[in-house]
Amino acid sequence: MEAKIFESGGFVVTTERFVYGSKVVALDNISTAVPFVNRGWAGMFIIAGIGLAMMAWGGTLWKIFGLLFLPGAYFFFQYTIERRLLLSMNVGEAIHIKVDSTEVLNDLVAAINKGIAGRKGARASALRDELSGLPSA
Repeated sequence: MEAKIFESGGFVVTTERFVYGSKVVALDNISTAVPFVNRGWAGMFIIAGIGLAMMAWGGTLWKIFGLLFLPGAYFFFQYTIERRLLLSMNVGEAIHIKVDSTEVLNDLVAAINKGIAGRKGARASALRDELSGLPSA
């Protein structure tokens, strides 16, 4: 019987499948789910470095512009974070899915991995039950 494990942000994870948008992926086809977060540190440091250099070596106008670069670096950092769900597949190429929030990403990864572990446990239990019913030699 299929039960819902997680639903948020357009993503649904059940005990049988993972649904995003109009696409459906069976949990049996996924080997693992991994979060990927790229925070854009390099761009932030470059913008802040330019602002500090302008403040250190420029005239009054350049110092004002340099001072404006510092909050610009902060906003660049805040709004350019890239979050992706990476699904490693048993057969075929990995799937990369963009996710809007880190919380949803982490919950989604946990739900998919929980569903995969549950499926493997259910198969192992069914195999044990089947083998225990066989006559002993």
